[in-house]
Amino acid sequence: MQITQSLLWRLFNIVLLSTMVLTSCAYAKENVVLQLKWKHQFQSAGFYAAQSQGYFAAEGLEVEIREVDKKRSASDIVLSGDAQFGIADAGIVLSRLQGKPVVAIAAIFQHSPLVLLALESSNIISPLELKGKRVMFQKSIDDAVLVAMFMEMGLSEDQYEHVPHSFRSDALINENDKIDVMSAYITDQVYYYRERKIPINIISPANYGIDFYGEMIFVEEQYLIDNKEQVAAFRRASIKGWQYAIDNPQQIINWMLNNLSIEKSKEQLLFEAQGTIRLIRSQLVELGYFSTQRLQRIANIYKELKLVPADADFEGIHYKHYYSTMPLDKRWLQMAGSISLALLALICVLWIINRKLKQQVAFRTHELEQVTHSMIGYLKVIDLYTITCSTSIDNRITAVSSAFCTLSGYTEQEIIGKSPTMFHHPNSDADILKQRSQALYNQQYWSGELLYKSRQGQDFWLAIEIEPLKNKQGDVIGFTSVSVDITDKKKVEALSLTDSLTGLANRRQLDCVFTTEMARARRYNTDLAIVMIDIDHFKRINDRYGHIVGDDVIKGFANLLQTNIRQDDTPCRWGGEEFLLILPNTDIDGAARIANLLRTAFALFEFPTDNAQTCSFGTAQWNHTESLDGLLGRADKALFQAKDNGRNRIERAS
Repeated sequence: MQITQSLLWRLFNIVLLSTMVLTSCAYAKENVVLQLKWKHQFQSAGFYAAQSQGYFAAEGLEVEIREVDKKRSASDIVLSGDAQFGIADAGIVLSRLQGKPVVAIAAIFQHSPLVLLALESSNIISPLELKGKRVMFQKSIDDAVLVAMFMEMGLSEDQYEHVPHSFRSDALINENDKIDVMSAYITDQVYYYRERKIPINIISPANYGIDFYGEMIFVEEQYLIDNKEQVAAFRRASIKGWQYAIDNPQQIINWMLNNLSIEKSKEQLLFEAQGTIRLIRSQLVELGYFSTQRLQRIANIYKELKLVPADADFEGIHYKHYYSTMPLDKRWLQMAGSISLALLALICVLWIINRKLKQQVAFRTHELEQVTHSMIGYLKVIDLYTITCSTSIDNRITAVSSAFCTLSGYTEQEIIGKSPTMFHHPNSDADILKQRSQALYNQQYWSGELLYKSRQGQDFWLAIEIEPLKNKQGDVIGFTSVSVDITDKKKVEALSLTDSLTGLANRRQLDCVFTTEMARARRYNTDLAIVMIDIDHFKRINDRYGHIVGDDVIKGFANLLQTNIRQDDTPCRWGGEEFLLILPNTDIDGAARIANLLRTAFALFEFPTDNAQTCSFGTAQWNHTESLDGLLGRADKALFQAKDNGRNRIERAS
């Protein structure tokens, strides 16, 4: 069959024209709606920054940002299709457990801002005082962190009266509400009472070991499946916007006041910005990061409350579940398809012009090159993204992957011939290192987790599997390790075991340390003592200077603890302004000496208050037979005696 060259070129030009049309369509902006959970204020500043700085536009998005609809939740609005993106707290876990197809794509707040407020005159200072009280909060919408705190403290639903939220900042003093306690954002409503000099008590779930996410971005599941690249683009632009808002709070507040209908003053927005940035903690955790493990804890709470069946599943709540492969931009897919059609037309022209033999040779050559290129590509991917290291039988490094070099900060030339011990961290677990050495000495398989230090002095954790490398005769000639970078996992674990304000151990970690130290003291018949500490008149500091200064005093005292104790001692924030020290190999006299050192250092330290601050101390020595509660009870009794005898003193438990 004969096809003229003129006809073929005409076909080729048609394909090229189609390519240009499709390309222009690919760059049209897509209109989407973001449904907020509250009114325009700094808790949504990152989205305003993404809009004002052009981050949404750069991703091909035209975003309409809507304030709260008090008649419908953000979840209902997104599921109805009236908005594509929504903001909610960790309560979306309940929605997923109930079968609603919501998917979380980012967590902006690493710590929930939700707290309970009560008038100081009510004498309500903890969840235990809520029995028989009227408590106002949004039930089953923004209550996950509050319900978890109630469960932790043994407060059942029938022990208090729930009141639907009126959304009035003055609810505690408004006669129409008639409530004892209200839920509020610590970044926001606290300002209302402080500005009016109305004393309040704040009950924070974080002080009781409850630490959930806040301000999570979510989408409807089918929308995500159909628009993966658009969702990824919205997430990228939002996180970039939040980083701008964190770095430039003054600028974004000025933009908000000039472009939005804002009910708050600039001073109140600045107060909210300061608290918001602290809850995001972008210097410790990557913006937008969240883990399924923390969401699982929330799911367990809803199951224990019997709000969902025990076998309810929230699989698919994490957006990464839907990205099994790297998403490709639809615009580039369209362009690639069009260009492929153009190339196909060109190949047809060449196929007609060239002889059949030449075409066959070219085809075979092309096929071989594709296979070779694919193999090289696979090897490059393995080298770039798989952390591997090979050693000789005498423990000298013989080969490393590029991924290993990138993580460690060393070049391949600097590593080859050296011992893997060059990466060991000073705080590496000696027992684990000993187990690994023994396994290699016996030429056996070994797996475990190790802490390493990079050339730049940065810590990184690896989950390692080491296999013996054998020759054809079956003799072991070395070892090959394949590792996974678990640094982020360890950071998240550290957050769950440390106090978010001071970085000291929290009660959960303290229980583990106590168990270990008691076992060691019992095994080796050594002394073990504790010191319980309370900052004197701390409530006066909060009342006079505010909670920000109060937090600075607590952080200052935590720093004094860490710099004035021994390496083996463990400091802990016991709760509020109370701290605890675990002192291995120390008797009651030694504990009193350490307490006196801390008492003197604290009294001399310059805090941002007019008067010097003091502390009271209670010390106790473990008698090798009593329980942990018994030891803590004796120390607490001694502390109470120190405060009763005038404060700024040390008392020993009998």
